[in-house]
Amino acid sequence: MGLKGAGIIALALMGLEMVGIYLVGRELGGLYTLLALLFSLAFGGWLIRHAGTSFLPELAGSLQSGHAPIGILWKTGRKLAAGLLLIFPGFFSDAVALILLLWPGAAAPAPTRSEARDGVIEGEWRREEEDGGRLPPSA
Repeated sequence: MGLKGAGIIALALMGLEMVGIYLVGRELGGLYTLLALLFSLAFGGWLIRHAGTSFLPELAGSLQSGHAPIGILWKTGRKLAAGLLLIFPGFFSDAVALILLLWPGAAAPAPTRSEARDGVIEGEWRREEEDGGRLPPSA
């Protein structure tokens, strides 16, 4: 598909958004349409900010607990994509953003091998007896 095809698709999407804004404006009125677009812009910005600030702590917690970080990456990627779509003016992109936000999350990762043993640490040990099994004198 090339650059020319991507430009045609972008123009078609912008045209679709303009038609959507016109149709909503005709039904709700210009003021309510403008307020809905401004709310969408503000919510998209908040969503991007929230996804960015919560990403590193959630990723660190996931890695420290031994879980795979794919669930955190998927959730954060969906939030960022939805935020960008909400910032883009139009109601069709807002509908896609809503689908991304309501999409069921990734399943909880299965416990790792160390978590399945309930805190048991494997290792080798041996008992060394000094002086015929007596404990050494305390200092």
